[in-house]
Formats: sequence, C-alpha cells, structure tokens
Amino acid sequence: MPSARDLKRALDRVRSAIPAQRKLEGDRRNIRLGLERITRAIQKEQTWMGIHVAGTNGKGSICTLLSYMFKQCGVGHGVFTSPSLFGARQSITINGMYVNQRLYESEIENVQSRFHRAASGWTFQTGEDPGELTPFELDTAVAFRVFNALRVKYGIVEVGMGGASDATNAMHTKGVTVISKIGLDHQEYLGETIEEIASVKAGIMRPFVPCIIDHTNSVEVLRVLTEHARSIGTPYYLTDDAPDLLSPIDTEKYHLEDYEKQNLLCALLAFKKLFPKMEIDLNQLLEKRPYPPGRKDLISVRDLTNGLREQSILVDGAHNVLGAQALSTYVNNQIRQADEPVTWIMSLSASKTKPFASLIETLIKPQDRFAFVEYQPLPNEPSAVPAQLGREIAESLLTSSEQIYDGDPSVDAAMQWACEKAGNAGPIIVTGSLYLIRELYNTEGVYTRRKFKTMRPGRSQLWYYTRLAQTRELTEEEAREFKQARRHWRLNPIRSSALVPNDQEPPRTSPVVSPESQELQRRAAYHQQQANRYAKAVESIRLDKANGVPTRTPNRAAEKVSDAAEPTTVEPVDMELTVDELFRRREEHMAAYKDTMYKLRGYRKPIPEMKFMSYAKIFGRPPGPVHAKSKQTLLEEAGRDEGAEPRSDTWLSKESSRSNDRSKQ
Repeated sequence: MPSARDLKRALDRVRSAIPAQRKLEGDRRNIRLGLERITRAIQKEQTWMGIHVAGTNGKGSICTLLSYMFKQCGVGHGVFTSPSLFGARQSITINGMYVNQRLYESEIENVQSRFHRAASGWTFQTGEDPGELTPFELDTAVAFRVFNALRVKYGIVEVGMGGASDATNAMHTKGVTVISKIGLDHQEYLGETIEEIASVKAGIMRPFVPCIIDHTNSVEVLRVLTEHARSIGTPYYLTDDAPDLLSPIDTEKYHLEDYEKQNLLCALLAFKKLFPKMEIDLNQLLEKRPYPPGRKDLISVRDLTNGLREQSILVDGAHNVLGAQALSTYVNNQIRQADEPVTWIMSLSASKTKPFASLIETLIKPQDRFAFVEYQPLPNEPSAVPAQLGREIAESLLTSSEQIYDGDPSVDAAMQWACEKAGNAGPIIVTGSLYLIRELYNTEGVYTRRKFKTMRPGRSQLWYYTRLAQTRELTEEEAREFKQARRHWRLNPIRSSALVPNDQEPPRTSPVVSPESQELQRRAAYHQQQANRYAKAVESIRLDKANGVPTRTPNRAAEKVSDAAEPTTVEPVDMELTVDELFRRREEHMAAYKDTMYKLRGYRKPIPEMKFMSYAKIFGRPPGPVHAKSKQTLLEEAGRDEGAEPRSDTWLSKESSRSNDRSKQ
C-alpha cells in the first residue's frame, strides 16, 4: 500500500498537468449564498409547515424516509431535494409524484416576474446589483410556490449547501429541523474547519422549534450545535436518546449499517415530534427500499451492453469522504466476497478542497478494477476531474495497470469495459458525483427500478390547453395531457379546497355516475385494451419478419401433450394468416369500442368544441381579481348597523377618523 506522501506526489504531478483554464472553471459557477434575493422572490404567505434537513451526508436519505413515512400514514406532503438526477422539475415531488410540467413552467414565470418587480431599483448595501436569481434560488422559490398552490400540509426541504445562508432557509414556518452527519465539504463556501461548517449548518434552527441531531457527529460538531441551540432557545434531541425506536425491525431480513440506522432514527424522531400519536411500521417501510434516486439503486444495463450484462449493477452517489466511508462499509459487509474483485466506475466534480486521493483510497482494494470517467457538465455545474488524475491515483493503489480502464472517458464506454471484465456475476458499482449518476440514468439503454409517476394535470393546465387548442394544433404530448386534464377535472370532487374560503369545509361529493354508464365505461375500456394488445402483437410479428425471423414457426400449443400420449407431428403455423387473424380481431374490438363510446357520448366522432370549457366552469368563478368588500358588507359581517359607532381599534374607525380629519382641513 503506498504511503500518503506517494499519493500526494502523484496528485500534485497530475494537477500540475491540468490546464489553468480548466482549474478555474469551478470559480465561474453561479453560486451566491444569502437570503436577500430569495426573500424577494418567494410569497409572503406560507400555507405549509416546513421540515428542514441539513447536513453533509444523509440529508437526502432522511428526506426520502420522511416522505415514505408521510405516505404510509396518508399525510399530504411535498418534497424538495437537490440536485435532481432527471431534471430540475423532478426535484419537486407531491405525495411521491413529480410535479406536472405545465405547473412547473408557469410557476417559474411567476417567480421571475415577482422577483423582477420586487428587485426593481434595489441594490445590496454595498451598492452591488443583485442581478438575476441563481438556478438554485429559482428552483427553491418554485418549490415553495408549488407547495402553496397545491395546498400541501407539510413541505420536506433539503438544504442545498450549508444552512444559515442557504436559499431554503427563507421558509417562514418550520415544524422541526434535522441535522445529519457533518463533515468537511464545500470548504471554499462554508469554512475551513469542521467547527465553522457546523456553525453554518446550525443556522437552520429556530427558537422553540425542535431540532433532531445525529449523535454520531464528532465532539466538536456536537458542541457547536448544542451551544447554538441553547443560545436561541431551540429544544434539541440526539438520536441516542431513543435507540429502542428501531427494535421492531426484523434484523434477519433487513441488514442496516450504522449510518443507515442513524438516518432512520433522525427521520423517525422528526416524524414523532410532528405526530406523537402516529405509529410507523418500520418493516413495511424498509420493504419499499426507501432510498433517494442515486443511493443504493439497482439499475439494468442489459440494453446498453447489448445483452452482455444481465445482472443489475449498484449505483450510489458517494461524492464526499463521509459518503465514501459509508459506501465502503456497505460494500465490504454485504457485497464483497472474500478476495474477489469489485469493479468500480467513478467520477468526481472539480473542487479546490475535495480530497480526491482519500476518496478513491477509501473505496478500492488492491485486487479491484477501476475506471475513472468524466461526465459532461451542464451550465452552472462544476467540471469533472480529468480522468488522468483518477488513473494516476489508482496506479499507486492497484496491483496491475491492467486493472485500470484507460479508454474513452465516457460512462457508456467505461460500462462496456466493466461488464467485459466483471462478467455477468461480478459486482459493478458506479459512484462519485451525482452529475455522473444523472448522466448514466439519462443514457439510452439504462433502466432503474425506482420510477416515480407525474401528477395529473390540474385546472390551470386544463385552462392553458383549452386556450392553446383554439389557436393551433396540439402536439401528441400536449393532446395527451389535455385529455388527462379533462378526465381528471371530471373525476375530481365537484368542489375542492382550492375553490372555497379556508373557513368553509368543501363538500366531498363526487359526480354521480349511473350503473348503466359505469358498465359502458367498463366495456369501452376492455375493448380498447384488447385492441391495443392485438395491435402490439401484429407489430411484434412484423418486426420479427423484418429482422429475418422465419414466417413459419412450430405450433407451441400442439406440443402440450401428456407424457402418456404418443409422439405427434407438429404442424407449422403460417404467420401471415396469423397476422391477418390478429388484425381482424383488433378491428372487431375497435368497432365495439366505438359503438360503446357512441352510447356514452351520443355522437360518433369527437366534437372539438365540446372539449373547450369556459374559465368559470373550470375554476368555479368568473375570471378577474376578487373585488374588495364594500363598507356595507363589512358592517353586515361585523353584525352592526350603519349608524352604529365603530370600535376605536377597527379598520373602519381608522378610516372614519382619517376622513373626518380631511373634512376639517
């Protein structure tokens, strides 16, 4: 094993070869900490209770665990995490579903217009122009607006970087805060020492709002956090105060590492502070694999490698020292078999303070295989560490240079090499920067087991597509979403909480559908489903024929004979006749579907104008702002007569006194 001095020399040698232009790319990222801009972009009213989670490692997992707990108990909630592996919109989920695309785009426009109005003519105290919102500030403001618009009761928010000066700390109301394991990371923004970083992360605490702290933090971190909590009057709770909460877990079925237990305890204690009387079935929770995307995720690369790899590979975005230590523990305890090699694919983002050599040394063993690749950064993202640097470090750690990949530094090329080396059974692990994980997930031929649905289009989307469809022809995706919006509007309760004042309870009655209509709907859905299945079968046969598959194949049904029966000659089936028969059945089901829909609609072909509903019908009120109440209305609501003397502390009395003063003048 090489010494620390050898590793440092190798690291310095490679860094000296990196062009200066590439070294400075990280300095041009649009990261500006502070709450001055974000407070002008978010709404003054916050209708949801915030759960704020900070830390260096584990905060994303805690947010996901809390979301699964809320879903298990049927509590409406939203989640905002960063960075998103599938796109900015996917960083916001509502009750476990991605926010709708149109709603997300409209809220972006609302945030930008609000900020431009609020920031017009405003400068910092130093006289500096605030400029535009940073991408993270924009995403945060959009998430807060979406939570308000969809009237979620609780918002689970992950800190982006730090705590006190992070944009997410602009939320007005918090129900509980959580601080997970803290380590050295982002020192160029948060401070050089662990105490300075802990002090910044302690800034999410609020007076009288309980704070859950991971007790496995270092003594220095715990001292900083507890002293800050006592100074502002925050009740804090360490995870070692309630170790019995995890006793119901079936340890034979679920093998949790120590860091996973701490994350689960943090989430469970936070949930208990909000809902003391609710119980969580931890075994049912763990059965659903409550991990965020990119954490202990199993993906399939069969199509990417042209069938070379059938087994799934592990993906875990361990991009800092604490994450690498946790992943190393998990791999050594549950994946690595004795001295068998593990194949690693890794990439890291460029940083002035990130210990690249320590990260790699923590993970790989001398017998392992290693591929260091480069991801393609998007705007406002750090550049990737050169592949040459990773190879130089690995050469001093591995036994042979043949264990190191030195080809094209793209993730798909490295994956092909890794699958050839590891075969179908050897473990392959992709780790490092979350930007690498995102690029892998978006690569064609890669499929992940965890898939989230997207929320159905709401009233705003229905009104948007109603106007758009009258100006131009909709695209296929727009037409599908327009149809979903119309269907969702009809199946929803007649009046939702969005259409009535907060002090009134909306009726939860659904539209009455007669038994005859229900039967027709069932028959229509059946015939449409059967027609689609026959169409897929026909397309599959034609595709096989185009690829050279013989058109005459054995009749498999004739081969199913008993053991006692005498061998029979299997007659081949003419696939051309089979296609014709399948197509005929498909047409029969389509005809039955159209007849059934005619009985439901009352007309043969859809009439486009019938899709277009008015604003009043969609939203339950006429367009335009709500008019202010008159003085007479206010008096009637107050239960007083016109001639009654108003109280001295009311708005009416102040208005009356102002008018009297003006008349005297």
